[in-house]
Amino acid sequence: MKRLSVLLGLLLVGSLVILTTLQAQETYSVGPASATNVTTLTQVITGQNGDICARYGLVRTCTQAQVCTAASTPGGASCTAAQARTAQVRIYPLTQPGREEYVTQEIALKKFNELVAAQASENKRAFCVGWLAANTTQRNAACTDLSLATGCDPGC
Repeated sequence: MKRLSVLLGLLLVGSLVILTTLQAQETYSVGPASATNVTTLTQVITGQNGDICARYGLVRTCTQAQVCTAASTPGGASCTAAQARTAQVRIYPLTQPGREEYVTQEIALKKFNELVAAQASENKRAFCVGWLAANTTQRNAACTDLSLATGCDPGC
């Protein structure tokens, strides 16, 4: 019976590793956009690209190379898309791949990061509810479980 428990435990751990690996390889996409949506998105990107150019005293139709140079971005006139995004001077191409990059980087990723921050805040709130309801013995055990000294203060 002990051997069966060990085997079931190993199977569960193996399944979790496989599940985690599969989750790490997921890809998401937004369905097809209508012609009207593509036109609207192109207008939004054109406006934001123009604002970036204007911020550096360039014409609103500047190129990625021009704004990277003006912003002293690593890579200068040959900066990569990632370097430009890091410096917040990405000029998104008005092509299907450029619009897709914009949707991913400027809409989906920003919203996802907001959700991650909100979830972290919720996790802390839930922890603090439990912490405040716990007695001293339970709190000390939690501190020890986290490799902290008894009497630790999690800031709740």
